[in-house]
Amino acid sequence: MERWKKWSLSATTAAVAVLVVFYADPGPRPEYVAEPEVTVEADTVPNPPRAYGIPLSGFVLESFKMPQGSTFSEVLGEHGFNAAQVDSLVQASKAVYNVRNLRAGHPMALIFTDDGAREPHYLVYESDPVEHVIFDLRPPYGARLGRKPVHTEERDVHCVVQGALYNDMSGAGGDAQLALQLAEVFAWTVDFQRIQKGDQFTVTYMERSVEGRPFGQPIVIAARYESGGVVKDAYRFRKSDGEIAYFDAEGNSLRKAFLKAPLKFSRVSSGFSSRRLHPVQKRFKAHLGTDYAAPYGTPILAVGDGVVEQAGYGAGNGNYVKVRHNGTYSTQYLHMRKILVKQGQRVQQGQVIGEVGSTGLATGPHVCFRFWKNGVQVDHRREEFPSAEPVPTADRERFHGERDRYAVRLSQVRERQLAAF
Repeated sequence: MERWKKWSLSATTAAVAVLVVFYADPGPRPEYVAEPEVTVEADTVPNPPRAYGIPLSGFVLESFKMPQGSTFSEVLGEHGFNAAQVDSLVQASKAVYNVRNLRAGHPMALIFTDDGAREPHYLVYESDPVEHVIFDLRPPYGARLGRKPVHTEERDVHCVVQGALYNDMSGAGGDAQLALQLAEVFAWTVDFQRIQKGDQFTVTYMERSVEGRPFGQPIVIAARYESGGVVKDAYRFRKSDGEIAYFDAEGNSLRKAFLKAPLKFSRVSSGFSSRRLHPVQKRFKAHLGTDYAAPYGTPILAVGDGVVEQAGYGAGNGNYVKVRHNGTYSTQYLHMRKILVKQGQRVQQGQVIGEVGSTGLATGPHVCFRFWKNGVQVDHRREEFPSAEPVPTADRERFHGERDRYAVRLSQVRERQLAAF
């Protein structure tokens, strides 16, 4: 029995050995190798082209300009639209856009199917570089307004005056239109007819563009004017009530309010009128001024800061003074008994420039006060003048923060520019 057990054990051992020889891998065991990562290539297929927010896949766009002397109906008529279809489109669109406002020379575009039918789907009219109206040419017709995105960027420029500021600003790399904007910003504090060679302007401004092309006027954010050691700053600031104005470094408004009248104590004896019976000539004629009656010798005050443009005598006006306040406003004071200023003299608001009299065509002592706005005489009592209020107390901290930031920037721009020479 023992012999049988030994034989059985020997047979089992031999069988295992055979299996090991024929089925076991005697070579070295391979190490684990991670599967290679699959790299998904980025989609290089561009997005389908669009125009005015409309996908152009399967469409063709033709650009043209509103023809001179043409009408909306004629433009569509050239593309197969009859009068009834045009009228339906006009009626369906009038709540969005009045086609009578189309102007010759403005860009237009027709979008139609890119096939043999060439069926018109949209007509686009650009009212300006940003806004446009899209007319849907398919029943039931309609229209919607669209806007192109406007890109804004802050830019800086430092300009040393050599001649005309317009040309100097452009030569320094800035927008030439900044010269006009600066004249508006500093209108009350800088006499732009007296800026001299060597004066300096440093400006941070906002430039807007649409599809890479400049759009609209530049907007002055901060500016510094230097002349003969005198420095004047201007900062654009939006107050809590939403009003935007320009202030100096102390937060005072750069715009000056006018006095209500050139006399402290007076009465209006004759108002502004396009037709008045002249008290001396006894005929109807325009009276483009306001008469303030007062005793002889009453002081006549300049209603605002400015420069005496004229001071002399005229047959009708008598002794008179004309003051230019800025590029927009001028005032004139007639029938003086005595003139107390000279031509070219700078005057301050409230300064006495003459005395009430009755020289020229006048029946009694008064001053005829005349007011010009952009070269046109207007009734100053009906004008709404810009506020001259300083930065409100509640906004002071925010203003100081913006002022300090831009003041540093203006200084750095000036230093970089001067170091480049």
